[in-house]
Amino acid sequence: MYNKFGLKDFVILLAVLLVGVGVVLAMIQDDRRFEQNRDLLTKVGTLEKQLARVERALENGVVARAATGTPGTPAARDESWARPGVGIAWQPVPDYTIDPTEFDDYEPGGEFVEIFEAQMPKIMPHLAQDVYSRRITDLVFDRLGDYSTDTKTLVGSLAEAWQYDPDGMWLRVKLRENARFHDGETVNADDVQFTWMDFIFNPELETERVRSIVNNVEDVKAVSDKVVEFTFKSPLYSNLSVALLYDILPKHFYERFTPAQINQSTGLLMGSGPFRAESFDPSDQWSPGTDFVLVRNESYWGGGKPALDRLRFRTITEDLASFTAYKNGEADMMRPTSAQFTETLANDPDWEQTNQSLNWVNMRSGYSFIAWQCGKRNGERLTPFHDQRVRLAMTHLLDRQLLIDDVSRGIGQIATGPNNSTSPASAPDVIPWPYDLAKARELLADAGWVDRDGDNILENEAGEEFEWEYTYAVGSDSTVQLANYVHAQCALVGNRMTHNPLDWTIFVEVLNSRDFDAISLAWSASSPESDPRQIWHSASIENQGDNFTQWASADADRLIDKGRATLSDPERMLVWHELHRVLHEEQPYTFLREIPWLRFVSGEFKNVNPYSKGLEQREFYAVPMSGI
Repeated sequence: MYNKFGLKDFVILLAVLLVGVGVVLAMIQDDRRFEQNRDLLTKVGTLEKQLARVERALENGVVARAATGTPGTPAARDESWARPGVGIAWQPVPDYTIDPTEFDDYEPGGEFVEIFEAQMPKIMPHLAQDVYSRRITDLVFDRLGDYSTDTKTLVGSLAEAWQYDPDGMWLRVKLRENARFHDGETVNADDVQFTWMDFIFNPELETERVRSIVNNVEDVKAVSDKVVEFTFKSPLYSNLSVALLYDILPKHFYERFTPAQINQSTGLLMGSGPFRAESFDPSDQWSPGTDFVLVRNESYWGGGKPALDRLRFRTITEDLASFTAYKNGEADMMRPTSAQFTETLANDPDWEQTNQSLNWVNMRSGYSFIAWQCGKRNGERLTPFHDQRVRLAMTHLLDRQLLIDDVSRGIGQIATGPNNSTSPASAPDVIPWPYDLAKARELLADAGWVDRDGDNILENEAGEEFEWEYTYAVGSDSTVQLANYVHAQCALVGNRMTHNPLDWTIFVEVLNSRDFDAISLAWSASSPESDPRQIWHSASIENQGDNFTQWASADADRLIDKGRATLSDPERMLVWHELHRVLHEEQPYTFLREIPWLRFVSGEFKNVNPYSKGLEQREFYAVPMSGI
């Protein structure tokens, strides 16, 4: 048999060789392209950094000119708009507190995912009631003014300057010339007037909660395109902050909708803030149960454009599921329970290499409580807690320090009233009621609740058993632990408690309808000094106001009215101390714990600063984990 290498074989071999050479050349070319693409991406990233720094340099130039009032610039400070004879408070341009572009590893872009612990029913300015929607609207809307991140003093935002009547009866505000809404339209005085007179004060809109707080505003009127004036019914300490601290809405956008459409909306958002909604289409609104996404406002008018491209807010109501999602990289920030916080730091020595663990008290820190229904439940019947002696007995029944030590892992301290112990509004002579079962039994007996038939359950003179329903929002293990503890303590004194866990959306409806015996919740503050009228004045009972316990006290009403009319800070604090003592004696709430902020934040994000105001997400920037 002969092996013959013919022409056909030569052609095939040559073809194979050519194909092989082609493959090798293609691989070399692909490598070159890869290198070129990588170089290109590196150059693009460098250019993005340089562009961000150029933008910052330009912004800083504007800030510098605003500070010096250089002639020929918008900051030359034309005072023709002002009332004569009253001083003008000129305000710096809103800017970063700590500039992210100054860091060597700064890069713009990226998405930041935050976990919320409860499901928001809606995200609407001046209508939504929960802290979660407020965190979103804070980023979407600007106000005339805001609190500085570090000093907690009032500074201008949309307001370039203002004049405040020395007698506290009017405020004139000059708006910034360059302020723009998300669709590019300018922010004018008509928008401020519309926000107040046609939106907040519109009785057809579900803004009762806000109206109950700002009821001292008499009128808001546009004086010119960029000048607006507030007049007040009486001189109150809070007039300036009330006028400056509410979201300003674009008239041309919101006036298109009827009150019914606005009340039914779940996410109809357009503002002028550093982040904006993905869509302004009313037919494409966010719906509960889905992530809410904000994107960077590329044309943000203020200093300090956000570094991040997107913020995503994801709701996970279960504590364990939330922590698992965070550890799996499905979120970048969460609010851990006290147990998760302390146990993670104690048991995982490598945790802080890839995570940031924040624990601090700020102006938004609040307190947890059990609220007792002091009025008629759902307008139909009185609960046992309409009696002050019963409410005080319930406080004596609970070992709050034990709850802090066991449930909250020692984080926080016993609350005695609506202000943190560090606040000047907190009376220093008020000390927590002690855990005292004997005193609890004595108070219940004084109120007519005794075991009349030997079945270990208390009855009143009418023979009705002491049975009540404890309502709380589902999702938190610590809330369930608290409910179980309360149940066990009640059994010790012949007091029968039943559980009523609810989803957050239903929970809010129960609050508004006052359809509960007792309810567990927490308040967080939004300013260094909160106006007590919102929660404690009897006028805040009606129209779904925040006095959902329906507690009415002539002494409290008198002190609240007196304190609000006291312009001297030291004198007003003395009035708030008296109010604190009334609340301590009356116990419309059993104040449980002063709550510091706890946060876990991914190490992939830098410039995360625990300010006295809270967190500033527009200062965050992303860094690949390998760079940490």
